[in-house]
Amino acid sequence: MNKAMKLTAEQLEFWNDNGYLLLKNFYSSQDIENINALVDRLWKKRSKIASKHVIDIFVETANERRVYLADAPSSARRKPYKLNDLYLSEPEIRELIVGEKVAPILRELLEGFPMVCNSLNFEFGSQQEFHFDTFYMPSPTPNKMIASWIALEDTSSQNGPLQYYPGSHKIPPYLFSHGTTHAVPQEMPQFDQYINSELEKRNLKPEVLIANKGDLLIWHSQLFHGGSPILDKRKTRKSLVTHYFTNEDFPELDPPKVCQDGGYMDRDTQAVVHQPKFKNWLQRTFG
Repeated sequence: MNKAMKLTAEQLEFWNDNGYLLLKNFYSSQDIENINALVDRLWKKRSKIASKHVIDIFVETANERRVYLADAPSSARRKPYKLNDLYLSEPEIRELIVGEKVAPILRELLEGFPMVCNSLNFEFGSQQEFHFDTFYMPSPTPNKMIASWIALEDTSSQNGPLQYYPGSHKIPPYLFSHGTTHAVPQEMPQFDQYINSELEKRNLKPEVLIANKGDLLIWHSQLFHGGSPILDKRKTRKSLVTHYFTNEDFPELDPPKVCQDGGYMDRDTQAVVHQPKFKNWLQRTFG
């Protein structure tokens, strides 16, 4: 890892204005290859790891389901999937997402001690519809959750790049009928009307992220973002997404530290459920 960087006044101003930061070439090629090699090893040895790792396979299709990686068929790797929470067991993941290089930046943006609450390894673009992360995991204190996205390979217009609306974090959060930002599926048409009106009123336009391997994107929990369609189904778009709360919002926890400026929520892996409405349950849980 390279020496930790400190954000400049210009970067902080950009963050406040736009709700995200793109840090080019933040991680070395070796850092990235270590993670890609780890994912390869887990797939190859999955029959021996039992219930240690959980994966969502055939994402955004009628066959989407959550299983143990040990039970995932080989064909599942050739389609979009989410490999959940490798940070819980893999030190290489923890060092990359909340180690001494990045944690001081996260701490500065959060104004609190960053605590990883989940991680998602992708091999293809997510193709997820535009959304706010607070639909699925609102922080106890508003604006005390951020996310990071690490490019594990180059992206292009063909492999489903990320897209987002700069400045959308300034839109007043939409509150569903229960009074919070936690999404209610039946009320999404009303939300769509609200957000489309706000985007038009503020003249906000989406941007597409064409990133290079090693780039780091950090975004505000209220940045409206999603995944573009995968135009070439043969092309992968390897990435690692992480969401962070602050330890201050969970004072009862004593998160294991990865460095002096960051740690992680030590918890059980995601539950594997077998029910017809699995997709809705998944969306309500972690998106």
